[in-house]
Amino acid sequence: MKESEKLLKRYISGEADPLEQTIVEKWYAALNVQDTSGFNDAQKQQQLELIKQNLPGPMIRKVKLWPRIAIAAALFIAVLGASLFYFSNQPDRTAVKTISYANDIAPGKEGATLTLANGEKISINNTITGDIARQGGVKISKAADGSILYEIRESRSGQVEYNSLSTARGQRTRLRLPDGSLVFLNAGSSLRYPTSFTALKNRQVDLEGEAFFQIEKDEAHPFIVKTKGQHVTVLGTHFNIKAYKEEASVITTLLEGSVRVNFQAATWNDNGKVIYEDEIVLSPGQESLLQGESISIAKANLEENMAWKEGDFIFTEKGIESIMRDIARWYNIQIVYEGSIPTGTFSGNVSRSKNISQILRALESTKLVHFKVEGRKVYVSK
Repeated sequence: MKESEKLLKRYISGEADPLEQTIVEKWYAALNVQDTSGFNDAQKQQQLELIKQNLPGPMIRKVKLWPRIAIAAALFIAVLGASLFYFSNQPDRTAVKTISYANDIAPGKEGATLTLANGEKISINNTITGDIARQGGVKISKAADGSILYEIRESRSGQVEYNSLSTARGQRTRLRLPDGSLVFLNAGSSLRYPTSFTALKNRQVDLEGEAFFQIEKDEAHPFIVKTKGQHVTVLGTHFNIKAYKEEASVITTLLEGSVRVNFQAATWNDNGKVIYEDEIVLSPGQESLLQGESISIAKANLEENMAWKEGDFIFTEKGIESIMRDIARWYNIQIVYEGSIPTGTFSGNVSRSKNISQILRALESTKLVHFKVEGRKVYVSK
């Protein structure tokens, strides 16, 4: 369920807090919708029933306050196809009219580059469906949906070869490893992996960027993902890792099963700083946040963390720099800040299938940030 739908559901059920109530009512006022104060009782009841039918999930309790009904009736249809962004700390800001840009930028798409062990590079975009290459007893092919598939045709115990699959900014892809594990690779990411796990004790891969893993269970051969500052060990599970070089932290999110996160921790004694190996174990619904030599565990916002895989951007109280880094990777743009960087946090959702103008307009509706698009540069100002 989108954040905007959740917000309306809380509003219509009377569960919205004062900030959320103000956000919805300011949004309603900004839309300049038709006055509904003249509706009779039958019309009011009809509107309420329509809202009940469209809201995801059951109504928590009957709604008796008509102003709430009128506002929700006016907004609910809009929220099904539109984006809602609001500034988390200043609810007195109202929306502005749609902004137009001199040029627009299309969203990213499926695509990747496969680098074989011998250094040969293959652009997946320019490759037709079917066989791509053969390495030893392994066949590499491209599926109709663009996924890269590895299939072991004959078992060999010779030298292990390593390939890498990388997505440029504005690309994403899927990969099925030789053991059947599935990897979804986000924009600006790369994965290095062996062409076969047969002769290896561990199924180890190296990740830079962001990926979602669905790992085939094999108790005899643990699956290990190495990133900057940590490595994650699993037997069979579903999890997401965000480990971009330009991000200050590495976020590991567990959806199913169990994972162990090993990292380099630090302590101090009389002789100074001491580095040592430490580990934590995550349970489903948890995330770890590694920053330098310290790590924390928290309840994960699964909808937000997995939004990229489902084709959406979802931000919950995020600063503009964090938001723009995600946008830059998907739209393959350069971000330029003019003057001081806008402060505060933003929340909202928008589809990754839309042109960049839609998300920029949604952010600008807070009146706290403004954008100028020139070519593939986006200028950000207060």
